[in-house]
Amino acid sequence: MTNGCEMWLSTREILRAGDPEWDDYIRFVGLPHLREVRTIDSSCNPSLEGSYPVYSVDEVWERMELLPKPAQEQEYYLLFTDALAAGDLPNHPRLKLLGYDLSDETWTSSLLNCGRWQGELEAIAHRTGENGLLGFSDAQLAQKLLPNAWNNDPHSFVTVWALFEILVDV
Repeated sequence: MTNGCEMWLSTREILRAGDPEWDDYIRFVGLPHLREVRTIDSSCNPSLEGSYPVYSVDEVWERMELLPKPAQEQEYYLLFTDALAAGDLPNHPRLKLLGYDLSDETWTSSLLNCGRWQGELEAIAHRTGENGLLGFSDAQLAQKLLPNAWNNDPHSFVTVWALFEILVDV
């Protein structure tokens, strides 16, 4: 991925079952099977120091040295990129693909921060993993369905993001 495709890197907090706001959040999104939330949306996964652009996997390791180190279990390094523009997604033993998120240009997750998906989107939402993320084909399907399902609401025009956790103990 050295073709100029931007990726974004940050240290994030993880929202998990048992956290004080968890029950209210689960009612809001209607996904009781979630055990944690991983997303580009900083309302659900606060960034400790902002998100920084990187243009290659090699640059990721350099930039990580400038970020706050994740506290075990509560925080993690997040790397995300536009899944459709990226071509070949990063392939590295320290990168664990978490799944796919959908967001508008403000990085508000249409999947995890815009309320309960209903109608034809409900079945897709219920196929999220325990971390709240979708598989690639479901993310693409949701991207196509959202504008019609949400009457062209601004949050319905989305990018499909591939999210990776950077493994620190590899």
